[in-house]
Amino acid sequence: MSKTRDEITKHRIRKLRIVFFIVTGFLAVEVVFGLITGSLALLADAGHMVADAGGLALALFAISYSRKPPTPQRTFGFYRMEILAALANGVVLILISFYILYEAYWRIIEPRQIDVLPMLVVACVGLVVNVIGILLLKSHTHNIPLNSVERADLTLDKDHHHPKKEKEGDLNMQGAYLEVLSDTLGSVGIIIAAVVIYVTGFYLADPIVSIALALFIFPRTWRLLNKSLHILMEGVPANISHEEVKNAILQIKGVTGIFELHIWTITSGLNALSAHVVVIDPSRSLEVLQEINSLLEKNFRITHATIQIEGYHDQTRSF
Repeated sequence: MSKTRDEITKHRIRKLRIVFFIVTGFLAVEVVFGLITGSLALLADAGHMVADAGGLALALFAISYSRKPPTPQRTFGFYRMEILAALANGVVLILISFYILYEAYWRIIEPRQIDVLPMLVVACVGLVVNVIGILLLKSHTHNIPLNSVERADLTLDKDHHHPKKEKEGDLNMQGAYLEVLSDTLGSVGIIIAAVVIYVTGFYLADPIVSIALALFIFPRTWRLLNKSLHILMEGVPANISHEEVKNAILQIKGVTGIFELHIWTITSGLNALSAHVVVIDPSRSLEVLQEINSLLEKNFRITHATIQIEGYHDQTRSF
């Protein structure tokens, strides 16, 4: 398992590096032509590119740093660096969106003439650059969880008769992907604005497109922030039901109760669980423990579980 995870991580690092160098190279071109043409949409997209470059660098740092082995002070390792990077990317995108809205407001109040043709050419090149970035990163945002090669199939488990749980994608890679996706939409918007201005002379198309792009990316970024904060607050993973896990354990022969059940995410795709389980026959404790671990891994893909066997159930401790 650890070897497979390491191979996946190395592959992600290679893809992130390629996208980082492509984005950084195009960023310099976009800033220069944004200043030359006076296009707010182009400068807004350049602002996104700056955030992209920083976000991709942060994602690279986080995914590399998270590979460090656990220490006596960091017993879970450094996996949370990836979640912190996703949170930071989300915050930056939100701030940039607000800045674009602010600048667009003043461009509507005081319209400026724009040199359309260079703006259109740069936007077309930017679209190609960003599409390449999307193709490189997309396969790592949903299809490959951090701790496995394959996602769990949503098939019916014969023994327990309920769907197996699907793993969530890597939030760090989702953050990087969202950065590039926002710039792809920015390039499309700039092309539309350039064509409208060239054909009709309607210069307000530039700030209007900028506003539309900022509003479009905002809810997606907000969801990324919510997911990151949910993990940092050690909430139950969205793809796992606390009640289903509890009931599944109670169905094991010999188990009479369960309390102090906690389920949380260490990092995207790596979930953990701890619980106190009451057994009617202490002599079967080891057998029951093995059944619980097998159940958790098979049905819920929880491989990091700490179970304490108890001989009684304290009714005052229900969670």
